[in-house]
Amino acid sequence: MKTAIHQVSLILDKICAGVTGFLLVALCLIIDYSVVMRFIFNSPVTWQYELTLVGLCWTTFIGMPMTFHKQEHMSLTFVTNSLKPKAWCIYKDVIDVLLIVFLVAGIVNSIQVVQNAWSQYYQTIPVRRGLYYLSFPIGCCISVVHLVDIILNRKPEDAPTAQKDEEVAA
Repeated sequence: MKTAIHQVSLILDKICAGVTGFLLVALCLIIDYSVVMRFIFNSPVTWQYELTLVGLCWTTFIGMPMTFHKQEHMSLTFVTNSLKPKAWCIYKDVIDVLLIVFLVAGIVNSIQVVQNAWSQYYQTIPVRRGLYYLSFPIGCCISVVHLVDIILNRKPEDAPTAQKDEEVAA
């Protein structure tokens, strides 16, 4: 079970990295194209704003699980670094369970938002508005998988110590 969740977490992280990488390149190209069309050819691109909005939303919420997978999300490390390894594990597990509860609440509440917006379309691109909101529950689901994997694989030996911190600083 532990290994299966870890493998799924790795695969999902690679998918997220590929999607966000593609979206970032696409957004750069779309925005550059729009700037050239507006300022050089004096012909503004009407669909660029809405497409950029959807792309940025997806980049943000599909990029979110990547921070959980790499354990690089914001945290107050001065608290956790001062704990003994066993207490560190318990503290981190409690925080991660609270994050999971928050993410599950986000999934449940955002599904209705997606359903309500699904019948509406953007004005300049043939895309449903629900697609814009769909990135949030998908990102939350992937984040939950990563957090479960982290909780199952956390060991007291992984706890930061003053000696490890000094080695990193040197």
